Amino acid sequence: MSTIAPKGDADQDLILALDAGGTMTDAILVKPDGTFTVGKSISRKDDQQKSYRDSVADAAQSIGLTSETVHSRLAADVYCGTGMLNTILTGDGRKIGLIVTRGFEDLTVMEGGLTYLGQSQAEALHQQLHKHTTPLVDPKNVLGVSERIGGGCYLGEIHLPAGHVLIPLNEEQVRTATKKLIAEECEVIGILFLYSFVDPRHEHQAKLIAEDEIKKAGSSVSVVCSADIAPVAKENSRLKSLMFQCFAAEQVKESLLDVERSAQELGFQGRLLTLLSYGGAVNMDYTRLYETMISGPVGGLIGAQFLANVLDLDNIVTADMGGTSFDVGLIIDRRINIAKSADIAGHRLALPMVELDSAGQGAGSVVWVDEYKRLHVGPDSAGAKVGICLNYDKLTVTDINVALGYVDPNYFLGGQVSLDREKALKALKETVADPLGLDVYEAGAGLLAMINEEMNDLLRTMVASKGYDTHDFTMLYYGGAGPVHMYGFAEGIEFKDVITVPWAAGFSAFGAACAEYMHRYDRGTRALIPNGSSDEHLQSVADEISQAWRDLEKEAFTQMKAEGIDPDTITFRYAVSARYMGQIESFNTALNSGQMSGPADVQNLIEAYEDMYAKVYPEGAKFGAAGYSLTDIHLEAIADKPQPHLIKHELASEEPRQNAFVEARQVFHKDKWVEFNVWEMAELLPGNIVKGPSIIRDPMTTVVIPPDKQMQLDEYLILHYS
Repeated sequence: MSTIAPKGDADQDLILALDAGGTMTDAILVKPDGTFTVGKSISRKDDQQKSYRDSVADAAQSIGLTSETVHSRLAADVYCGTGMLNTILTGDGRKIGLIVTRGFEDLTVMEGGLTYLGQSQAEALHQQLHKHTTPLVDPKNVLGVSERIGGGCYLGEIHLPAGHVLIPLNEEQVRTATKKLIAEECEVIGILFLYSFVDPRHEHQAKLIAEDEIKKAGSSVSVVCSADIAPVAKENSRLKSLMFQCFAAEQVKESLLDVERSAQELGFQGRLLTLLSYGGAVNMDYTRLYETMISGPVGGLIGAQFLANVLDLDNIVTADMGGTSFDVGLIIDRRINIAKSADIAGHRLALPMVELDSAGQGAGSVVWVDEYKRLHVGPDSAGAKVGICLNYDKLTVTDINVALGYVDPNYFLGGQVSLDREKALKALKETVADPLGLDVYEAGAGLLAMINEEMNDLLRTMVASKGYDTHDFTMLYYGGAGPVHMYGFAEGIEFKDVITVPWAAGFSAFGAACAEYMHRYDRGTRALIPNGSSDEHLQSVADEISQAWRDLEKEAFTQMKAEGIDPDTITFRYAVSARYMGQIESFNTALNSGQMSGPADVQNLIEAYEDMYAKVYPEGAKFGAAGYSLTDIHLEAIADKPQPHLIKHELASEEPRQNAFVEARQVFHKDKWVEFNVWEMAELLPGNIVKGPSIIRDPMTTVVIPPDKQMQLDEYLILHYS
């Protein structure tokens, strides 16, 4: 069965993408003309198939189609969410056994210098309070075997090249270790040898031996090699990547396959796709499914990159506020910022991942006052229960927006759900106002101001911490709650522009629809380029890089062909991670070609690195005299996949049509009651200007425009705030 419909197949002319969030499952259905409709359903963690079906049915109904018709016409079906992360957080994964290089049996409990990761200030000051992250594998199930492959070194004048076998693999010890782990009822066996990222032959040899013993025992235990999951230096990070794959990936795969079967039962003829943490779309046959760790939030950044190309924007800072969190990301030079490693739930792993900064504050975040009269927001969330105004027993941020008049209690999800404003007001009074001795409305306004200011600080910090200026960035806000709080996010920050889209509530799902079918491959290297290197040395560096890219291309062809991709449709993007010798941090440097045939190509690489470096640091910070160190080789393999597109409309008048006006409503805005005009999003036209104080309502979200501000729709129906 093909992953995606053949290009140009008229029978498959729809694109479907879903984002299963903590509160809602959003669906984007893209029609042949490029227009799209949004569907929503309550997220059900214990029944993802129902959430999927309900959300798709909601989107299909809005354009007069059945789910069966939609699925029969799908060119691509993408589903993303936080299932992988939830498995790690809950600790409900597979039982793991681990075979390592003898002498490194304690690697799983050493934490690789992460003593302070995730600690509170009190824990940092008083180390006796700190609890180390619980290992994902029981230490008794970590067994060592004799082997050693060298990583390349000098012994006096003797050069031992990388990949040199120092100690042969003890095959009998591998057999014995496998038998012990089978007896312990381990469900997955991971293999990690010290320098397998340089040469994986010992790991692959051990895997064959282990699989032979598993077959003899009549067991169904799977075996995974670290070299196949994360072939990079730093064994602790590589270990955590291996553990995530073993512990969580298979369980997530099963739930995704359940969703895939549900789609196929409705008539879908292809394979379900999901998103990797660095932005590519893959199907369930992908080897390294642990890379789907944050497949939900990454969709928004892909959508932002899509808009950057459509609107001719170089730099975007994204502000995504959903039901459970607030996430901030960056698009730099129309590319998504990718980090080479990630810290997740107290674990550091070798996972290429979009750079995001998050706060546990969303529309469903619980609001409370402690015994010291300190106000708190989150991290607990009502999730799909919304707040006291619906089905929850604690006050949430949504309750406050309902109580103050920003959110219409009779128009939640387009009127499908009614919210109780009086219950929200009563809870706000009892939970916040009375304990703090404040008027109920002033308490609510103060709380919203605090939340908005914290998000404002996060946006400033995300841009400034990377050495950039907010004047060079467009702020894009989305998520169901993003447009409600946008006026506060942007206050006092000089952005080039501030924008949102009518489908803001489903923007992460839209980004999933925009995703390329893509694999990323990384390989560690130790290539050094001293200042003044000879042509002979530069040639050797060129040969090493070229060979690595050719090896990775071959791997990509093999894996993607197994996933149903036509090799003739695959193209490549190339990059290296480099740094000045003596620096700690490496920087990813994109290259225009994968040609690396001689010294001139290496010089072009150096120039590309220095150009990129000068965008982050002042020109005077360059230090070519130190020489250069190449630390990693990167390859992105891209296959054809249907993409949505935005329709460009003729501009209408600046004055909205009368039928777009709904009503005037009193809103308690910044410590006083203000009359806001309410407008219907669907009735606004390109070119229209909505002047504040106004609210633009949509079944999926609410756009707040304060006094003295305005919102204008451009030819693509993008909303610009000024």
